[in-house]
Amino acid sequence: MRKFLTLSMCFILVLQQGWAQQGEGGLPKSLLFSQVQALASVSFNEPLIANLRAEDSIVDAEKTGPWRFGFNNTTNLTTDNSGTWTTLPNGDQLWQLKIICENALTVNLTLENVQLPEGNELYVYNEAKSFILGKFTENHLYEGQLGTELVPGNTAIVEYYVPASNVNLLKGLTIHTVTHGYRTAKEFQTKAFGSSGNCNMNVNCPDGSAWENQRNSAIMLVSGSNGFCSGALINNVLQNQKPYVLTANHCYSNPATWIFRFNWQSHDCLNPTTSPTFESLSGAVLRAKRTPSDFCLVEITGGLVNNTVPAFCNPYFSGWDNTGAIPQNTTCIHHPDGDIKKISFDDQSPSISQGMNSSEANSTWSIKWDRNTTTEGGSSGSPLFDENHRIIGQLWGGGASCNNLTATDFYGRFSNSWLPSGSDSSNQLKYWLDPTNTGAQFINGLDPMNPINANFDGQLSNPTGVKGINCTDTIYPSIRLSNIGATTLTALPIQYSFDGGGVQTYNWTGNLPQWQSTIINLPMATLSNGNHTFTAAIQSNLDVNPTNNSVTGNFSTLNNGNIVTMNLNLDCYASETSWKLLNSNNIVLYSGNGYSNNNPIAVTQDFCLTSTCYTFKIFDQYGDGMSGCSNQNGGNGDLNLTFNDTVIGEILEANADFGDSLAIPFCLSGSVIVGELVENELKLYPNPTSNWLTVETKFLADKICITSITGDELLNFEPSTLKMSVSLEAYSAGVYFIVIHSKSGKITKQLIKK
Repeated sequence: MRKFLTLSMCFILVLQQGWAQQGEGGLPKSLLFSQVQALASVSFNEPLIANLRAEDSIVDAEKTGPWRFGFNNTTNLTTDNSGTWTTLPNGDQLWQLKIICENALTVNLTLENVQLPEGNELYVYNEAKSFILGKFTENHLYEGQLGTELVPGNTAIVEYYVPASNVNLLKGLTIHTVTHGYRTAKEFQTKAFGSSGNCNMNVNCPDGSAWENQRNSAIMLVSGSNGFCSGALINNVLQNQKPYVLTANHCYSNPATWIFRFNWQSHDCLNPTTSPTFESLSGAVLRAKRTPSDFCLVEITGGLVNNTVPAFCNPYFSGWDNTGAIPQNTTCIHHPDGDIKKISFDDQSPSISQGMNSSEANSTWSIKWDRNTTTEGGSSGSPLFDENHRIIGQLWGGGASCNNLTATDFYGRFSNSWLPSGSDSSNQLKYWLDPTNTGAQFINGLDPMNPINANFDGQLSNPTGVKGINCTDTIYPSIRLSNIGATTLTALPIQYSFDGGGVQTYNWTGNLPQWQSTIINLPMATLSNGNHTFTAAIQSNLDVNPTNNSVTGNFSTLNNGNIVTMNLNLDCYASETSWKLLNSNNIVLYSGNGYSNNNPIAVTQDFCLTSTCYTFKIFDQYGDGMSGCSNQNGGNGDLNLTFNDTVIGEILEANADFGDSLAIPFCLSGSVIVGELVENELKLYPNPTSNWLTVETKFLADKICITSITGDELLNFEPSTLKMSVSLEAYSAGVYFIVIHSKSGKITKQLIKK
């Protein structure tokens, strides 16, 4: 039994299978007449699926293109050279064509030169007529082009209806592409939802409850007739519901034939056994795109009501932030592998990077997912939200998947796409999202069914200086004040405290219009060694939205800590490399992994450490260190560890092949550097050693001492030569220091007794 429900311009067709489709609703006219002729048909052979899957495995791993689900057959099927015309008893005309793709899982079409005068109707359906797209009218076309949703099975029937009054008017169409769907059988037939990895979290799980609005802005799109990407409706300063969609530049194809699928998601946290309903619109026009930050902005053109997305599609237009401020955490909503809508979380601040071979510095966010979540192919173009639920980027690529949860994903930064140097309307976001030049640094999202027009609304966010580890007891806290309301802010009292102690008041004054923000630097504070909590809040009875008035930061201070800097340049097989920094108890303090191949990556990280001993360990899964691609993209890798601008451990590019792993021990003692590095003035060998140590200097030392790691002096003598041997037989295995004294100072080195 079929049930049809027509909802204005956004048509929902609910069948026993739970499908929903695009068009205005209605029944193909062939269902009403029995005198229709037998259908003419055209068939397409099955493509070489094995070859297609081999190509897909490369693109899927790095998300460098749309998630391909089908093979495109280029055609030139028209109402003149194919199909069957039937004249009905009342003078109406009907053209039909059956299209068969051998062994296909789905079939979808791309049409050109479509002429649909008022009264003419177009439908596409399966052979059983249990799945019907349409009716399509002129309202669904852009420059005579149309892309159709995916028809389940291997057969699609096209039906073009002309009323008797229009027989002499221009009419017809060209089927330019017939797409043979060879992936996603489970998505489009049995609905086991097994295409994406089982670690993916449905968007309506409890963790996603706070993201309902952003969920409604996230959509799946069909690009190039045969590929899935993700994207999101995005708001503009005029807040006029202009149907802009932000996605990735590498998802780009002719947007006139794109399909935009809304609300394809599970109703709860569990995967459904049949397809949830969804709504689709077709057709768009390109507004801007850019390669160095990988963004693409299009405007939907088909199936609109009052020039925007119909209310029945449940749209939400997400807000954005163009400042480039580093958020406290990030969230992504996406369609991995063309599956139903998922949500992913990174509970830490992202880092700014130059990933995906971008030609532009600081063009990407580096993300590592938490809560056992990830992205996959098909997630490309999906929005990255900050903690304020504003878009700050779109997915470019990366190695994250359910099989590699620790890998890094890269998002093109919204701030780099906003107003690039030398750009015009074709390659920037500002022209479209701030057309009246208000200078807005951010805006909130827009719910057309529940618009919020706050008059007085301040917001605090982005606490800095009060997160992570501070290598000093002096704290310099700052917060970001943003104006959400229409009233310009000129004065606000802000109360803040540390560890719930005495509350202090900072009286901010300035001139802050709507959608602008400013950084407030609070007075410095001196705190004891240990863990601390910082809180700050706006204190004003005028503020209409107290939910965004406060911020919290958790941090620790390590008084007189030592900062050691790691500079790691990865080779082209970066995914094989990982590293750890361990203390003397073998506890991991810092670590890194999940890097992307074929993408030169420079990793710089500071370690805040006490004055004791550590081991830096670096690993390679393949067993050739960071070597093996000197003639490929990126060359060999190298590493150095520095303290007070002095190298205390290194791997030179020439020595990049360290095998499976390499350990670099080093110790810190106050401001004195103790490490493996042998300076020109001093050589120690062998080191590590079992019994005897040779000490060779380029000057006659005044005194040589050997001490324990606690500073106890074990040996003290005055050398008479530049080269001597020292017995260590009396000492137990462990780490020691050897100190060479001279008139110009002293050199302290690490010594290991095996």
